[in-house]
Amino acid sequence: MYAIQRLDIDKHKQDAWMVNMSRGGRSIHMTFSDTTYGGKEQALEVAQAYRDAVLRVVPPLTNKDMRMLVRKNRSEGSDVTGVYYQAPDERRKSGIWIARIELPVERKKPVSGKKRQRKAVTRTFSVSKYGHHEARRMAEEERIRMVLAVENGEDPALRSPQALTLHDKLTRAESNT
Repeated sequence: MYAIQRLDIDKHKQDAWMVNMSRGGRSIHMTFSDTTYGGKEQALEVAQAYRDAVLRVVPPLTNKDMRMLVRKNRSEGSDVTGVYYQAPDERRKSGIWIARIELPVERKKPVSGKKRQRKAVTRTFSVSKYGHHEARRMAEEERIRMVLAVENGEDPALRSPQALTLHDKLTRAESNT
C-alpha cells in the first residue's frame, strides 16, 4: 500500500498503521493506533484518508520533474541533472562530460523483494576533442534530448545524432539490396 505500513509492536501492544512519505525534501510521518481508532480496520481507513489528503495538497513529482531536479550532491560545473564531469585518470588521458539517464526495465512479472531494475543510457563528450565548455554544453544538450525522448515514449539511446545517422545508413543499405 503506497506510503502506509503496518507497525505490530508486541512489546508495548501499540499496533498501528504509519503513513510515511516525503515531499519537497520534508518527511511526513503520522501514526494511527488501533486502540485510538477502535481497531485495525478503522485505523487503516483513517490512515488512508490522511494519506489521500496529503497527496491532494502536495502531489508526488512527475517523472519529468524527478529527472530534472537539481541535486545537492551534483558534481562541479553543470546545473543540469544527469550531467557530470569525470576527471582524467589512469584509464583516460582527458576528462569527459557525461550525460546520463536511468530508465525502468520492463518486466513481464515483478520480482518481489528486489530493487527496481533500471537501465542507464549514457553519452560521453571528450574535453580533449571538444574543449571543456563545448563538451559540457553538448552533454547538457544531450541530457535534455534524452529527457524529451523519454517523455515522447521513445528510446533515448536511439535519439542521438550518431544513432540516427547509423540508422539512416543501415536503412539505405537494406533498401539497396
